Amino acid sequence: MSFRMYLTGTLVVVAVVTAVAAAPGIGTVDDGTHATDRAVQTANQAQHGQTQATCPFPANASSESFDVSNLSAPSTVQPGDEVVVSADISNPNDAPLIQCVEFRFEGDVVERRGWALNPNETETITFTLTAEGLDDGTYIHGIEARDTGEVATLTVSETPPSTATVVFDNQTSDGTSVTVANATLSDGGFVAIHNESGAIVGASTYLAPGTHTNVSVVLDTPVVENTTLTAMPHLDTNGNETFDFVQTNGDEDGPYTDDGTPVTDDGVVTVVSEPTTTPNETTTTPNETATTTPNETTTVQSVLVV
Repeated sequence: MSFRMYLTGTLVVVAVVTAVAAAPGIGTVDDGTHATDRAVQTANQAQHGQTQATCPFPANASSESFDVSNLSAPSTVQPGDEVVVSADISNPNDAPLIQCVEFRFEGDVVERRGWALNPNETETITFTLTAEGLDDGTYIHGIEARDTGEVATLTVSETPPSTATVVFDNQTSDGTSVTVANATLSDGGFVAIHNESGAIVGASTYLAPGTHTNVSVVLDTPVVENTTLTAMPHLDTNGNETFDFVQTNGDEDGPYTDDGTPVTDDGVVTVVSEPTTTPNETTTTPNETATTTPNETTTVQSVLVV
């Protein structure tokens, strides 16, 4: 069984290679590409008791290994969840090549695939599997080419991960407080406000699990000019309903995360001064006393006309 992959100006026939050494607890492997080919090949291998322990494409010492970068995968899953792992594969050589790319879990090869790339071409390879039968714990997995690779950790837990969302709108403020439009915290906690340097400049009071709107946060360090601030939901890991992240140097009340990245939202805060109330100015004009000029009497002497 084979599939055809076209390189620019070249037709390459590649034998299909499927999962060869399933790690304990790793279930169905299917990246959604060439699924029929892989199913047929798997059936043939099972029928003949075959496994592929080595890469079917011999390493060419004169060529460089494909590069692996930008590994993407969830950090936490529950048993039975679908796990999608991807990475960018690049060919740094000046000729089209086929090299093996492997997905490994706890050191075991779960799937090995021949990958054809043109010179200096980059493509994204994706592996999809299920975390079936895995005990709670943290596992190492990764995608590897001949000489390069990237790894990550995957935590399997029966307990659903804590989740949060936050909406921090652009707003005007007098610089002493800000308002978080919306915050949803699955396990309760706080919303901390960070400045552009990453320092925490204020945190909300304790918020119970659920959704909260128009959360007012007093800033410990007031802002005096227009700036961008960041709202970040935090857990209450020690359950005392007091924000202890700063005091414990991050050991307690850490941020909610999504695939290992803290949940945040930015907002531009425009600082405005409170309007200054100017007392009504009353202009008092002294009453001017008019000078009374005494009536002047003009005496006209009688004139006798003859």
